[in-house]
Amino acid sequence: MSLLRNFLIAGAVVGAFTVGASAKKTEDPEKFQFEHVSCNGADNQIRLVVTGVKRSAGRITADLYPNQEDGFLKKRGRITQVKFAAKAPVTSFCIIAPTTGVFAIAVYHDKNANDGFDKGPLGLPAEPWGISNNPKVRFSPPPVEKALFEVSHGGAEVEIKLK
Repeated sequence: MSLLRNFLIAGAVVGAFTVGASAKKTEDPEKFQFEHVSCNGADNQIRLVVTGVKRSAGRITADLYPNQEDGFLKKRGRITQVKFAAKAPVTSFCIIAPTTGVFAIAVYHDKNANDGFDKGPLGLPAEPWGISNNPKVRFSPPPVEKALFEVSHGGAEVEIKLK
């Protein structure tokens, strides 16, 4: 089980969490007008904006998942993982989807850059995290359909607010 999936299960026992994300065009189109080494203009490019980054330390880690319940939020289920230096208050970068289609993204701020999703003594997250499309997390991880967004030939724009 991946660290993020373990966190979601543990966190759900103690209460409800809300994760903010949107795959829709925002009211601020300038938000997605950025340059980053990861952005190459591919047709299936996902322009990801991670907000709520408190410190410019560590890395933002993002996992891309297919539209499949089996493997969602698990290491074996992810298509790709990218890691980039965290920049407060917003970290922006691109992920290239293998094709057009429907996908989901989970991110976390690896504040100490130890390549792991740290948890506290009760199993609650010690590092901020987020999932695309603002699914409510209650007593179990959200189903993949709550986190899905479409990547068309023009790509996609996704904004995730860390919690």
